[in-house]
Amino acid sequence: MIVKSYEIKKNKNLLKKNNFYLLYGENFGLKKDLKDIIKLAIGQKNESLEILSIYESEIIDDEENFYNSIYSGSLFSNKKIIIISEATDKIIKKINNIYNDYSANVFFIIFSEILEKKSKLRNYFEKSKQHGVTACYADNEISIKKIIFNKLRDYQGLTSNIVDIIIQNTGTDRNKINNEIDKIISCFLDKK
Repeated sequence: MIVKSYEIKKNKNLLKKNNFYLLYGENFGLKKDLKDIIKLAIGQKNESLEILSIYESEIIDDEENFYNSIYSGSLFSNKKIIIISEATDKIIKKINNIYNDYSANVFFIIFSEILEKKSKLRNYFEKSKQHGVTACYADNEISIKKIIFNKLRDYQGLTSNIVDIIIQNTGTDRNKINNEIDKIISCFLDKK
């Protein structure tokens, strides 16, 4: 099921419908933001949350360890998020096998680079009603300006000239923009 990034930000209850999410595209900053939103939505009511990060190549090299990490329980947490990075079409069979036998307390966030329309992984997630997929395309200057204005709206003196200077120094890389905004906020922590 295709879920737009702005839909996830507006309605976090969409995240509770699917335990499998594919985030693909070139916008690393957006993928990171969406990953954080998913983590917060899943861990909101459950303070004991275990997060495991693994690369597709590690899964292919050691499948048994991967399956053990999914199906084994934890003494300290009742929910588990497994983040799979650098996914390609090679992982579809494993995802399908996991989907048939997974625990309801295990959530998967799968990251991939740009996927063509004919990609098996992309088609698998887009056609499925049980899985969520979000395309993370590059930001343009308008979307970056909205991000800056939204994050700095409580600070007086923010003008479009200041926003333009921030964009000139960082480009349209959302990750760099977020880092610069964090620096600005830390400088004016007690001030408006």
